[in-house]
Amino acid sequence: MRGSTFYGPVTGKSESPRAAPSPTALSALPAAPAVFTGREGEVAELLGALDPGAGEGSESVVISAVSGLGGVGKTALALSVAHRARGRGWFSGGALFVDLRGYDDVPVTADQAVPALLRALGVEDADLPPTADEQYARYRGELGSRDPVLIVLDNASDPAQIAPLLPGEGGGHRVLVTSREVQDSLPVRQFRVDGLSLDASRELVDRSLRRFDPGDGRVAEEPEAVRQLIELCGHLPLALLIVSALLRRRRQRPVSTLVGELRAAGDRVRALRAKGVDQYGKELSLRPVFDVMYARMEPELARVFALLGQAPGDSIGIGPAANLTGLDPEHLMPLLDELTAVSLLTAIPGDDRWRMHDLVRLYARSVADGPGLREDAAEGRKRLLGYYSQLALAAKAHVQLRPSEGAYFEDREHALQWLDSERTGLLAAAGWTDTEDTEQLHTVMWLALCLDSYLERLRAFDDWATVATAACDAALRARHVTGEAMARLSLGSALHCLKRFTEAAAVQRRALDLFEQLGNRDGQAMAWNNLGFALEALERHGDAIDAYTRSMRINTTLGLRYEVAVAHQNLGRVLSRSGRRDEACDALEAALATFLELGEKPGESSVRHTLGITYRELGRHDESVTALTRCLGLNAELGNWYGRAGAWSDLGVTWTELGLYGKALAAHTRARDWWVSLDDGRRVASEERRITELREVTRRNAHP
Repeated sequence: MRGSTFYGPVTGKSESPRAAPSPTALSALPAAPAVFTGREGEVAELLGALDPGAGEGSESVVISAVSGLGGVGKTALALSVAHRARGRGWFSGGALFVDLRGYDDVPVTADQAVPALLRALGVEDADLPPTADEQYARYRGELGSRDPVLIVLDNASDPAQIAPLLPGEGGGHRVLVTSREVQDSLPVRQFRVDGLSLDASRELVDRSLRRFDPGDGRVAEEPEAVRQLIELCGHLPLALLIVSALLRRRRQRPVSTLVGELRAAGDRVRALRAKGVDQYGKELSLRPVFDVMYARMEPELARVFALLGQAPGDSIGIGPAANLTGLDPEHLMPLLDELTAVSLLTAIPGDDRWRMHDLVRLYARSVADGPGLREDAAEGRKRLLGYYSQLALAAKAHVQLRPSEGAYFEDREHALQWLDSERTGLLAAAGWTDTEDTEQLHTVMWLALCLDSYLERLRAFDDWATVATAACDAALRARHVTGEAMARLSLGSALHCLKRFTEAAAVQRRALDLFEQLGNRDGQAMAWNNLGFALEALERHGDAIDAYTRSMRINTTLGLRYEVAVAHQNLGRVLSRSGRRDEACDALEAALATFLELGEKPGESSVRHTLGITYRELGRHDESVTALTRCLGLNAELGNWYGRAGAWSDLGVTWTELGLYGKALAAHTRARDWWVSLDDGRRVASEERRITELREVTRRNAHP
């Protein structure tokens, strides 16, 4: 009670060290873990640190500390390494082990541990010095007179538990500490342990089941269910041991049933528990492990932890974290460092970003859903959505090469870097439609619509369809008709890119109906244009020509020159495909003139590509080469590698028709190499066929 302040009557109870719970300090290590997999790299590093003949020399005391999330397997790693070290003949002076129970209600103090360590070193109770200071001196003296000793201090929560138990004089002693917290105040070599790999996780479950019943082949029989189970456990060894125990108890049931139960659980962290204890007497329950860490936090740190659990995606940057918590980055950064030090966050090297383990995030969300934090968490999500929406809108302008004034992004590259770093968070936040809050639904809807250009550029068409569907859902919930119409335009375009043309046409027709109900002529023009795309893909060229013509007429009436040029380009393409190539050239050249006047390089690049193909089909090969060559340069300038690959391919076709087989071969080879880098197997195969044909033609011409 020393140092405390009391405001009323108190009752105190004093215990002598000998009356306290007796720690487990043994002259021999506990058994090595019965099931231990993976960790080859960690084992090698720790053995390197423990090697008496390496590093700082055999006369030095070397202290190694292993930190990591509760349940990540620090004790198993330490004991496995300790047994391997002893098996190599190291530490002829013996091995000591003490569980400091740092996260129990009553942790073991150094004063309580030292008598047990002395007994393990052979000191009889009658010879134990009477005071703690004298006991520490005797402990150091005993170690100083021995051959190298390995001392394992397990489950420490406070440097004060460790420091008094460190050896004094040399002799090649080694100390191995495990803790959920980084021991940065002590002269240690720090190691961090994370979750297991997928293969090691699978092996851990399989070996756990087969050790109990050698005939249990469920891991091999249900590989997909086991993979899902491992993902639900976040590759965390304690969680994997728990589900293994559950599977052993339900021997006749398939793994998939447990997967279903965990998915359906309202609190998966709480659901991860099994009866009994593990090999070292530890409870097979996950939530208490996290409860202890949360209870140790100061109020401000606990609040930040709970709010960070609201973060969408698999990591979070300093900007989103500041918006979630409502704190300035300068104030927030030390708190993030503290959460990292206690293994509740993982800092991503080289970036101001942090990752939270999936199960820790679920726990943080459950905490935030409790009294006192629920409203705070809701406000944090709103702040984050607002932040994401503002920056996504600014980034979209850069992606489309139409940046507006503002200080969010320096240039297009900066905007794309931000979108790449926040991609998973943006996609997840765009799915936050399960709410009755109209303001949040509007924000989610516009956020989702701001991501279409970026996802199209990445060719992430499945993600695009997902966020566009979420935008439709948000608009319907909020009864926002204009938003629904815009969302359906976006969804139809995503479906088109996924080659689901019939669905795309139906969605675009619904968007057109909505814009007509609203009397929105601009929206009608967009819908007609997009519908034309779908009809063209369905080879309904007459209907597509009609749709593009309607779009062009509306945009002409509205004075929207860029949109008129787009309609001219699309009209020219479908006219060319339907055999009306002279008309196609007129439409395409009109589009090109407008794009050049407006300085619209993406439009210029696209229309030059279509013109190059059309000129070739008209027999105007020199003009085709000129158009496609200019297209190549524009695509390089814009970073459009798909367009560049396509232009090389079409340039190769033109040169083939001109009989310039060497140039054609070089062009198709370049196109092939680009498609390889873009992982487009179908187009790679097409270019390979052309390359083979050209080589055969070249061979025949060389040897008629």
